[in-house]
Amino acid sequence: MAIDARSRPVESLRIAVPAAAERLAEIRHRLAVWLEPIGVSNTGIADIVLVVNEACTNCIEHAYRDIDAGSICVDANHDGGQIVVDIADHGVWQTPPSQPSTRGRGLPIMRAVSAYVDVNSSPKGTTVRMKFDAAAQGCGSRTT
Repeated sequence: MAIDARSRPVESLRIAVPAAAERLAEIRHRLAVWLEPIGVSNTGIADIVLVVNEACTNCIEHAYRDIDAGSICVDANHDGGQIVVDIADHGVWQTPPSQPSTRGRGLPIMRAVSAYVDVNSSPKGTTVRMKFDAAAQGCGSRTT
């Protein structure tokens, strides 16, 4: 029996949900399921899901602080050997504290795991864009 572990073309993924902690599991699950046919390894899936979950958690904890809760939108694409994930909110940017604390490790984790991170904030909200090299994430190297 031969196993074909090549990357499969996938449609873009769009998840738009209320910015609430109880929606994080849905985001993680849908993203993991979307990554699998691309051929991302289990470790690569775990890494990508970790940092997307972190960005979504930041939306929930920070973007809508002191204002009515809004939504989180996750858009993911696989194109040209790259996986690109945008996490957007329509809330207010919270400047990270300048003093050391036990918090504030989300962006450094995102930068450590992804090939590229960009944070674009405006009065209309914040978008975090992360890019991952599909080959580095084990794309096409699955054996099961």
